[in-house]
Amino acid sequence: MNDIGVRLKKLREDNEYTQEQIGNYLKIDQGQVSKIEKGTRTLNLNLLDKICALYNCSHEYILGESNDYKANKISFRYKKNTANLEAVAKMNQIMENLKFLRKLDKE
Repeated sequence: MNDIGVRLKKLREDNEYTQEQIGNYLKIDQGQVSKIEKGTRTLNLNLLDKICALYNCSHEYILGESNDYKANKISFRYKKNTANLEAVAKMNQIMENLKFLRKLDKE
C-alpha cells in the first residue's frame, strides 16, 4: 500500500465507515475505493477535495506531506453503516468556518 492509501484506509477505519459508504459518498464503486487504498488507482482533485471535507484534513495530510491532523469530534445518532457522509462533510466545513471566525474575532 502507498502512503495515501494507508492514510485513507486508517481514516476510514477510525471513523468506522465501510468502503461502500465511502464509494457512495464519492460517487464511485466500492472496488475503486479498494484500489485507491491499495495504491493501484490515483485520486483526482475532486475526490481529494471531498475526502478532505469528510475527514476535515488538508490535502497535504492525505498526500503524506504533513502529519498535522486533528479530527473533529462530532456525535451523530445513526444506525451503524447508515451515516450521511454528505452531512458529516458539511458539518466539518461549518466547524472549520466557525474556528476561522473565532480566530478573526480574537485578532
